[in-house]
Amino acid sequence: MDWQAIIGAIEDRVFPHYECDIRERGLYYYLLRQSRLRGSDSVTVPLSQISMGLQCSEYLARKAIRSLAKKGCIELEQTRHGHRVRPLLPQELKLPDSRKEAAPVDIESVDFFKDRAYLAPLLERERQQCFYCLRHIGEEEAELDHVVSQLNGGGNGYRNIVAACHNCNSKKQGGRQRTTSISSSGGGTSARRNSMTGCVH
Repeated sequence: MDWQAIIGAIEDRVFPHYECDIRERGLYYYLLRQSRLRGSDSVTVPLSQISMGLQCSEYLARKAIRSLAKKGCIELEQTRHGHRVRPLLPQELKLPDSRKEAAPVDIESVDFFKDRAYLAPLLERERQQCFYCLRHIGEEEAELDHVVSQLNGGGNGYRNIVAACHNCNSKKQGGRQRTTSISSSGGGTSARRNSMTGCVH
């Protein structure tokens, strides 16, 4: 067995997936060392020995071993000689496929105005410029703005949400934004507004 790969999978996949706490992790490794690492499929150990190995009370040892069994990390059987335990290896557990690709984002349904979560990709699309005056802006100075206001039926999709500087955003909210200022960005910025290719992953 490639134990280096197995330990890596235990740390990267098993423990996070089953949300094992520090005592459960220690117990799993203790049982693994007493069984699979010694070439045995399982091991029978009294609770007192588990308690000693974990340096905790028998109550906490019993709680930890029952928790691992409930989560499915080990197979547990109570015998008159103690707990018969079979630690399950990563390949024996029903873990989500780490190689499975994440589902593609449906960009048409994404709310680009909520919580400024998509400010960075919007700025990337606008080449770090205000949509209206083309002044260079960063995330701290940028405001999210509706090209077509919500009162006029504008939505929160990427085609209607742009990054703007404080000044242009304030003027537009006050109804004083000049048409020439909006149109001065030209067709290039407006064309980019209809595309988020490569900006949202």
